[in-house]
Amino acid sequence: MNGTVRRSLALIAAFAAASLLTLLPAGCANSRTASRFPPGANTPESARRGGHAVFVREGDQDYMDPALSYETYSSPVIEAVFRTLLNYASVPGSAGARLVPELADALPELRENGTLYCFGVSKDARFGAPLHRHITAADFKYSLERLFRVGSPGLNFYRSIVGASDVLAGRTTQLAGVIARGDSLYVRILHPDPVFLYLMSMSFAAPLPREIVERYSGTLSQHAVSSGPYAVAEFTPRRRVLLVRNPDYRGTPGSLDTIEVRFGVQTLNAVAMIRRGLADGGFFEVPGPEVMRLRRDPVWRSQVDIADGLGTTYLFFNVRMKPFSDVRVRQAVAWALDRRADVKVWSGRAAIAGEVLPPGMPGARALNCYAGPDMQRARRLMREAGYPNGFSTMFYGATEEPWPREMTVIQQELAEIGIHATIDLREISSYFPMVNDTSRHIPFGMGGWVADYVDPSNFFDTLLNGRRITGIHNNNLSLFDDPSVNDAIERAMVTPDDSARARMWVSVDRAVMERAPIVPLVHALESRLYHPRLGGWYRHVTRILKLEDVYLKTQAPSDRTAAHVEVHS
Repeated sequence: MNGTVRRSLALIAAFAAASLLTLLPAGCANSRTASRFPPGANTPESARRGGHAVFVREGDQDYMDPALSYETYSSPVIEAVFRTLLNYASVPGSAGARLVPELADALPELRENGTLYCFGVSKDARFGAPLHRHITAADFKYSLERLFRVGSPGLNFYRSIVGASDVLAGRTTQLAGVIARGDSLYVRILHPDPVFLYLMSMSFAAPLPREIVERYSGTLSQHAVSSGPYAVAEFTPRRRVLLVRNPDYRGTPGSLDTIEVRFGVQTLNAVAMIRRGLADGGFFEVPGPEVMRLRRDPVWRSQVDIADGLGTTYLFFNVRMKPFSDVRVRQAVAWALDRRADVKVWSGRAAIAGEVLPPGMPGARALNCYAGPDMQRARRLMREAGYPNGFSTMFYGATEEPWPREMTVIQQELAEIGIHATIDLREISSYFPMVNDTSRHIPFGMGGWVADYVDPSNFFDTLLNGRRITGIHNNNLSLFDDPSVNDAIERAMVTPDDSARARMWVSVDRAVMERAPIVPLVHALESRLYHPRLGGWYRHVTRILKLEDVYLKTQAPSDRTAAHVEVHS
């Protein structure tokens, strides 16, 4: 089938059997059958091994290649299939930021004054089908070097590795700072980095087998080789991805036999599917009215998860294009916005963002910049910039809610100062590749960032350091390149003292807000909905959802006959 990969007839047969057993009851499920399961997420006494779970989302999976995938709602699948040397502890709250060995046999030894990391690859680290072989240090070296060859959106995270500048300049394809000897991997960096271990835990650093990558160089997403608890049985873009438990994985196995993520399901339909038992959860924001309705329901109120995802939604301006090359125009936009209206769009599940860093990030401070709206000041800035009658521009964003409604509000606010913005909405799987491509010259649009790891550098260095701008897969959407801000970011990143770093990040935040290459709108809370039969879900501090942690619950024995009768009646 075009666009589809199948791992083996045995795996598909197992999936078909699991689907028949699990999806038939789901088709007739309703609030009555939902109430037969213990409510909430943490019910280990009801956990059972096996079964098939269905998740839904509006967009498409961007890639099934860990070097290229970098979209928020694609990450749960990527993280379930591809593992790295280190992982995060599987616990809720701030304790989840603790790193633990995954494909490594232990946390690394640090040498040479904090610039040499010495990892041992676990003897249990294995690739799944079709290879079924041990993962070696050479696989990690190959994959780190491949980031630079494919122009990965994550390559900037690894520029501090010795030899990265030579690879970027095309003088070599080998990272001199990465040495592989059997099961020993040595990574040498230019200077001590307090967050480097976080970077080595990102999916970009997952090992890939050279023999598969080079055989399927243009279609690797259709030939993914697992190093994690789940393997890809099928990936049909714009339709679904099907995961099966990976028998070669030697860590703690996932509870479910199979996991299906269906694409192209609109948000309201997704909510209805979960309520009817046709899906177990999803990767989307639950609309505010639905959240209020669900919270009034005695069965469903325990199934809505609202959590801090350490995120910021913002507007970005191309500072290299008129009229947004003028800081006064950018500031005028900032002063024209009523962020209280944005909070209403998010149904109150957000805080006004007068700064870049979300409040849950260590070192964050509420700066309350541009506490508008102040239309008089905005119009004055427009006149001073030479636009007394305003101008017209395209305004780009993604179709996933609540961005379309938020953009409509912003469009109306900007019209009051003469900025006539025509909204252009794209599906999220095509939106970010478009705005990440600097050759597209996008003037103005919506952006959103959710922390990859718990450190301010993930916002400032990734989104606003001009030395990190790349032609494609570029995360600095505004193309902002201020040498003083770049220097301040890089000084903060190598400062080991936490309190000193925190003060430096606040200064960087103030400088960015003054120059306004982006205008933060809100720090939103994330909302998810799960069917009562699904357990083990929570918003991890660095992950939307750890798919390997979720399980299906066992119904009370007295209810199983009733459920059976309902299905066949």
